[in-house]
Amino acid sequence: MRMEASTRSHPIPTVRPEPARPGPAAGSTPAVPTRCTLLASAGLAGAAALGASFGLPPHPPPLTAPLAALTRYATSHHHTLLAAAWLEGTGTLLQVIFVLALAHLAGTRAGLAGRITTVACTAVLGVSLVYDVMLIAIAQSAALGGPQTTTAVVAYGLFAAVEHVFLIAPPLLLPLGLILLRTPLLPRAFAWLAVILGALGPILGLAGLLTVTANNNGPTGAAINALLAAQGLWIAAASIIMLTYSAPPRHQRFHQPIAGQAMQLPGSSPAREEGLDESPPVDRAVPLAWSAHVHRPAELSDG
Repeated sequence: MRMEASTRSHPIPTVRPEPARPGPAAGSTPAVPTRCTLLASAGLAGAAALGASFGLPPHPPPLTAPLAALTRYATSHHHTLLAAAWLEGTGTLLQVIFVLALAHLAGTRAGLAGRITTVACTAVLGVSLVYDVMLIAIAQSAALGGPQTTTAVVAYGLFAAVEHVFLIAPPLLLPLGLILLRTPLLPRAFAWLAVILGALGPILGLAGLLTVTANNNGPTGAAINALLAAQGLWIAAASIIMLTYSAPPRHQRFHQPIAGQAMQLPGSSPAREEGLDESPPVDRAVPLAWSAHVHRPAELSDG
């Protein structure tokens, strides 16, 4: 028969089981991958840089202050304002990298929340850069003097307005918290805390537009500052937890059957197990050329 001749000339290769990969010894803490260490370092450095950028400049004069007062303030704190702008932009970038990394590590489980996180990161980074432009314009225009001092006044008014936009932009932690609820990257308490902090952002942003005076004064302004500080502390704490939290091993995390659901082996499907799929199973360990040759009995039996 042609089938027997083909089988003798092309014997089916023996599938050898893969050797077990070495893992951590029982009772020992698994080593943290280098990329996780780098990402956690980015989160910590970003939180520290943002905290320093908001605490470094002295309290600015009110918006109704005369031009001479604003010029005197910007001239005497010129280097401090420029350093604050650099720290704010760099810190925001590092935090965005950390948040995007968490969404990336979640893989396909991120879903729509992962795309919303990307949009929120883009918006927050854009607002941060506009904030830095206004801060640099205040410092540079006042230092140049002459007609440029008018630019400092305009930039200072825009600077106060941009402060409100941070909480009008899409909340960064809300979609990230929804992603973390589906994955074991961080403890579940951290995921719920991220959802709460993210949901408070738009609420306080609206309240701040209606009640807060310049430079975030008043009780609502204090609540906004406290929320921003809490979000920075969340990033810092999540970075530390990322280095110490022992999540389930990868093979247990993604290949253990869910309660009430049978484990699905490679090459199998629910339809095949129920007898609805009559197509021959393909061994995933066999090369594609071999599987194309072996699993075509209709062509081999013709004639």
